[in-house]
Amino acid sequence: MAEKSLIDNPEHGWGQLLPIFFSDKVQVLNHACNGRSTKSFITEGRWKVVVDQLQEGDYVFIEFGHNDAKKEDTSRFAPPIPDYRDNLIKFIREAREKKAIPILLTPITRRDFKEGKFIATHGDYPKVMKKVADQEKVPLIDMFEKSKHLIQKLGDEGSKALYLAGVHHQQYPSWNGKSDNTHFTRFGAYQMASLVVEGIHELRLPLIRKLAEKPAETFIGTNKRVALDYYFNNEWRLRKDSVTERFHYVWEDTTNSGFSILGRIINLLGADLDTLQSAPTDTSLKKFSIYIIADPDTPEETVHPNYVSESDIKSIVPWVQAGGVLVLMANDSGNAEFAHFNKLAEQFGMHFNKDSYHRVMGKAYDMGKSDEFPLHPAFQDVGQIFLKEICSLTLQKPAKPILTEHGHVFMASARIGRGLVFAVGDPWFYNEYMDTRKLSAAFENSKAARNLFKWLLEHAQYSSQSNSEIK
Repeated sequence: MAEKSLIDNPEHGWGQLLPIFFSDKVQVLNHACNGRSTKSFITEGRWKVVVDQLQEGDYVFIEFGHNDAKKEDTSRFAPPIPDYRDNLIKFIREAREKKAIPILLTPITRRDFKEGKFIATHGDYPKVMKKVADQEKVPLIDMFEKSKHLIQKLGDEGSKALYLAGVHHQQYPSWNGKSDNTHFTRFGAYQMASLVVEGIHELRLPLIRKLAEKPAETFIGTNKRVALDYYFNNEWRLRKDSVTERFHYVWEDTTNSGFSILGRIINLLGADLDTLQSAPTDTSLKKFSIYIIADPDTPEETVHPNYVSESDIKSIVPWVQAGGVLVLMANDSGNAEFAHFNKLAEQFGMHFNKDSYHRVMGKAYDMGKSDEFPLHPAFQDVGQIFLKEICSLTLQKPAKPILTEHGHVFMASARIGRGLVFAVGDPWFYNEYMDTRKLSAAFENSKAARNLFKWLLEHAQYSSQSNSEIK
């Protein structure tokens, strides 16, 4: 159920895949965490975080049982009666005090076959949860029975694809996880999330009205790998605990400056995420369908920046010509390295200008609004987007403008051989302006991001090292 690392990682929680089944108007906040029981979720303060954020009308999906049974771990063990039962009742009543709507989900079964016969696990936990649901008059989705039926239907070999037991380590070189029959692949997480949605329909919850009409079309990224450059953009900071961490336009950065929300959007399109932490080469680029370079470093950002070199260009251009999709994201004047980055961009008829538009003063966010769009897939059903301090582009053939304002080109693309290049004068999709932490819901940067990468993935070649399972 929990969120997992998205970088070169086959493991997915079903909660990660749940958003694709809902409309853009629904925000799914996944507070689940691997290894937690009802007991440890409370003692670690995680339940308090959930309760403090609840608002009237929110739905709270509650699934526990796997880790409550860990008798060898006193920090997690919660016997079915009374601890597990009482903890569930606590969750239900405290959610209702905030006028939220609790939904119970029995624990999903593990995949356990012996001599070809499926053996369901979890002991009395599903039964106790059902009794609590009946006693407290709470809607319940029986994920234990639903998942058991699915696994029995698929059989011993067929069900491996749902779990990490079906993953080969050589497929994900950086993955250090273990193959098991408890945690899911993306395909398995999708199947479990679809069972949850099936349960929503069966319960006839009002939430049905918020479900998306066509979630299946989101899998355009199957067997494609999207790499984010960590070489030309190579910024580090010291955390409060004295640990040095990479930040600024990177997948794992969940603060305002990160690309974590963009990463989740691409992941929900079915693509695998990766990074390139060294200079691009013919060999390294062959692994990728899309290669993103965002805001290469200046000496003010990194003591010894890695500038785009002639050698880098000689590797990138043929890769694009052969079918690669390159995304170039610059920044405005004073916040970007232009000289070397432009040597690459100019190979495709693009030049980033040392200027700055949409300069937003304070919280006057409408100063960054764009709402007049061309007929382009990136802006389908998008009302307005937010662009702050963006530089313009000067174009030559084969580049063509995509978004232009008052004669200034802000976005462009170029067809190069079998490949495609997209350029924008701003990193654009960083977390600060991808949700409502600062902007109103009227700004639809997240929708534009999904549209854009769906379009880019449609043009991208299959990766030589991608293993997405959703078909």
